[in-house]
Amino acid sequence: MQIKYMDWQSDQDFEGEYLAMTYHLNSNHYQQLDVLTRSRMKMLKNLFMQMNQAVTPAKRYFAAERFKADELYHEGHPYIAELLASLEKLQRTTVPFWDFESLKNLGPTDKLDALDLYFLSKSQTSGSYVLFYYSPAEKFVEYVKEEEGARWWNKTFDKSLEFRDGDLALFITANINRTIRLFGERGYRLCMLEGGRMTERLVRSSQESGRSLVPVMTFYDKPVQELLGVDGYYDVVLSSLIFRGEE
Repeated sequence: MQIKYMDWQSDQDFEGEYLAMTYHLNSNHYQQLDVLTRSRMKMLKNLFMQMNQAVTPAKRYFAAERFKADELYHEGHPYIAELLASLEKLQRTTVPFWDFESLKNLGPTDKLDALDLYFLSKSQTSGSYVLFYYSPAEKFVEYVKEEEGARWWNKTFDKSLEFRDGDLALFITANINRTIRLFGERGYRLCMLEGGRMTERLVRSSQESGRSLVPVMTFYDKPVQELLGVDGYYDVVLSSLIFRGEE
């Protein structure tokens, strides 16, 4: 009897192997999401127009309460507030790429296609780990969710990287797929270069605090995507930084 084996990649890469060249096998790349997302955003745009409200680009579909970074002091996360304050100073003094303005004229690269930051920090008031989203372009913070204990650490990082109580994990994400569709290869280079520059700025910002830092290149993609609520296709995690707690 002839047995027919199913190739799990056949449906995803039916039109070619270009996705395999762009994304590694552990990433989520579902082509049908493109059509679904366009239809959903078109529906939302019509809804907002009927409500006679301005349609503004938003990174998160489910809007949470937004607040400024300095309010994190009252939430029990002073180190994040200090880190973001130092980062904003560096952002103002950093010279952008000379052709960045020409890209801005083609689309909303300064906001819609900017990098995003996610912080997972232990609250000094409640003692629980809280995930926050931060937009460097629009300078606001959103509460995402709480995580119980350190189970998130064991799922996302290698066991050789031992967990310390009070560790702060930071993730830098970018919407590479959308940027490539808008600006082609220039958009891809912009995401990669800005991701590296953002990582270096955060490293410089942390040096003033004296807190030990561990840059992490290897982490488990799918658990990190589930933790942050990103799909790994549109929003991709570029890098991670671990700010060590006290030993």
